[in-house]
Amino acid sequence: MDFMALVRLAGGIMFTPLSDDVLMMGHVALRLREGIHPILIWLAAWPVFFIAFTWFYLLARFFREIPLVKRFMKSKFLEQAESILERRGLWAIGLSFFLPGVRHPIHYVAGLLGYPLPRYLAMTFAAAGLYTGLWTFLIVRIGEAVTWSELWMWLIQNPSMVLLILAVLLTVVVSSVVHAKRRQRMKKEESYVTE
Repeated sequence: MDFMALVRLAGGIMFTPLSDDVLMMGHVALRLREGIHPILIWLAAWPVFFIAFTWFYLLARFFREIPLVKRFMKSKFLEQAESILERRGLWAIGLSFFLPGVRHPIHYVAGLLGYPLPRYLAMTFAAAGLYTGLWTFLIVRIGEAVTWSELWMWLIQNPSMVLLILAVLLTVVVSSVVHAKRRQRMKKEESYVTE
């Protein structure tokens, strides 16, 4: 396996705004094309993700010791985040690998708030293994079932299906937002009544 490919993967995770999912899909697809066994791809990508996300944690731990950052950390928001991290931190760290948008920030917050290192490392190691294994499995199965060119041709030939799927997703998102706002409004009305 090309060592520089692993370095590029780690650099992409740590220093580029590209999605980790896209980086992992590209890495797996290219290694499969080179003829590398999927288990070797997974076992090589696992420590790369573990090291990259531990980097985020350690970087934030370093910045935590800077006096200017310490002054910023006295905010009420960070105190609330710390209490949430204490209660649900282990699961938040593990699930963050599967939630784009919070994947990187939760690791920074864990480091900034001083989440215990042994617990962080254990969960990050397990979650990185599960994440990379799942992506490797999915890319291998997709490659066996259908090629990317076949998928692209189907999308071009069936734009109505793509629009239907997007419409359903948009409907779910909009209804979730409306439902959440209604719940908030109801809670506010209840709080006014009880006061």
